[in-house]
Amino acid sequence: MKLALISLAKDDLDGQGPIALLPLFAGTLLDLQIQAAQRIGCEKFVFLCPATHGALLQKIDEMKQLGFDAEYVRSPSDLVQYASEQDHIVYMADGIIPNDEIIGQLGAAPQELLFTVLHAEEYQEFERIDLNQRWLGILSLNASRLVAMIDIPDEWEIGSALLRTAVQADCPRAIISDRRMGAGAVSHIQSALSAGQYTRRKLKEMPWGKDNFLNRFLLRPLIKRSLPRLWRKKAAPQYLQIFSLVAGLAAIGLAAFGYAIAAIGLLFFGSVAQLARTTMLQFDGTAMGRDWTAMGLDLIVAASVAILMLQDSDAVTLLPNLVIFALLLAHLLLLRGVSANSRFALIRPDLRLLLLVLLVAAIFGPISYGIYAAALYAGMTLVLDRYPAKKPTIPKDRRGG
Repeated sequence: MKLALISLAKDDLDGQGPIALLPLFAGTLLDLQIQAAQRIGCEKFVFLCPATHGALLQKIDEMKQLGFDAEYVRSPSDLVQYASEQDHIVYMADGIIPNDEIIGQLGAAPQELLFTVLHAEEYQEFERIDLNQRWLGILSLNASRLVAMIDIPDEWEIGSALLRTAVQADCPRAIISDRRMGAGAVSHIQSALSAGQYTRRKLKEMPWGKDNFLNRFLLRPLIKRSLPRLWRKKAAPQYLQIFSLVAGLAAIGLAAFGYAIAAIGLLFFGSVAQLARTTMLQFDGTAMGRDWTAMGLDLIVAASVAILMLQDSDAVTLLPNLVIFALLLAHLLLLRGVSANSRFALIRPDLRLLLLVLLVAAIFGPISYGIYAAALYAGMTLVLDRYPAKKPTIPKDRRGG
């Protein structure tokens, strides 16, 4: 079994409490360390904290309610109880966040590793091992070596005690190069300032992938700028979820009374809120299964537009409108199977873009015109996506034979 040892022994540089409890993303820095430990494969979580903190106790209670094995210890000698030949420990020091590459290395078969960096004079924020190397605050060690902790004075910092044990045991060292350090192999957060810098860097590096022009140039930049404010509210994803569904249900009511512009406007903003919620959950590493909120919103949008279409139709136009509306729904289902890296991703319609088309139509004319335009737009996108790309011609003087 793998055990995660996560340190909360050092306070941040502002003296506001343990570094691990600094706000970061939708939770705290500790949440990111726990997520990293889960990806490594740790089944038990031990928090190393000399002083009792209410926030840590609350976090442990939350983890236990979710079925995790979690507890905390106060001194190095308390770690002896976890000494076992069958178990393995992964230690993360205060404020240390490993990147995906190191997480993958630690997630493999258990092996003893002491993560270090060369050029000791250039990385003074990390603890020195010798004249050439410094320790990066990450250690993979057989749990049986925790027996050595019984001889360590309780006033010793646990990380330094573990480092001493690993060095004396001649633990193999995994040296991280300057290039990998520059690419963010290990992030070392010590204060609210460095937490803010880390957040801005991760936002800058956040991969959006190919997207249509509405998302790429308007919605995603706005969401990206709003995320730091949203993360300050832990319940922000729930608020966005509630807003999306309430806006959708209100749109159905407005559609029933014939207020097309107001109904479609609410659907559009509800869909934007759902996009922001999905981005928050994706960015902070929350495991996402099937998004029932998004599916429910899709059904609400379809119901609202159908109501508006029926109100806009008469005996002569009802059947053609129903056919076009069904065609639009079929196009939307087919578009979900189109690769996000399509050549025409910039104009590929999604729910928000088609709602914008319907909103413009509702402002300047009957909603049925918007349904026709949306169906035509979606259909043309599907045709363009399946049109074979033109192969580059080879000049005659470069052809073989």
